[in-house]
Amino acid sequence: MKGLQAFAVLGAITVSACSASEEAPAPAETYTVEVADTAPGGQPSAQEDIRRYLLQNYPDVAPGQFAYALHDLDGDGADEAIVYLASRYFCGTGGCNTLVLAPAGPMWREVANISVSRTPVAVAQTASNGWQDLLVSVGGGGAEAGMALLKFDGDAYPSNPTVPPAELTDQTGEVLLAEEPEMIALEAEAASGE
Repeated sequence: MKGLQAFAVLGAITVSACSASEEAPAPAETYTVEVADTAPGGQPSAQEDIRRYLLQNYPDVAPGQFAYALHDLDGDGADEAIVYLASRYFCGTGGCNTLVLAPAGPMWREVANISVSRTPVAVAQTASNGWQDLLVSVGGGGAEAGMALLKFDGDAYPSNPTVPPAELTDQTGEVLLAEEPEMIALEAEAASGE
């Protein structure tokens, strides 16, 4: 059977998860979930690819959790990954980090590392430089609460949604990551031989 036993943490993260303290929240309950480690054709699943990317590029993220959504932001027919991270490494009183990853051959290329963000994360009806604009929730840490509009500048989305060029907006869009997304456990891999 092509599958990998993984632990998923459900419902433990709320909007205030990263605002009350600098510590990542403790999960309410842990369930064992069957997660396919391959997609059709024998390729690793998007979730497994993202997990590997996070552990390779951010080894201090584990233990933690992430939620992700796939959406074609640049209209090229390939989905980008919008990844919300929750761990002591990424979260503070203003929120946690959201990454935007674009396909780059067999791995991912980071298009954005958006600090002090919260869920929900949505895609706007508008676009800038060929990429759809993003909407991320902000608040806490002294920031005015609301939805921040992030416009692609040709290379990346703004890294901080609480300062220009990001701007608070009443604009709405298609929600990609819900206010309380289903979080996936992220644990460091054991060294070989253990």
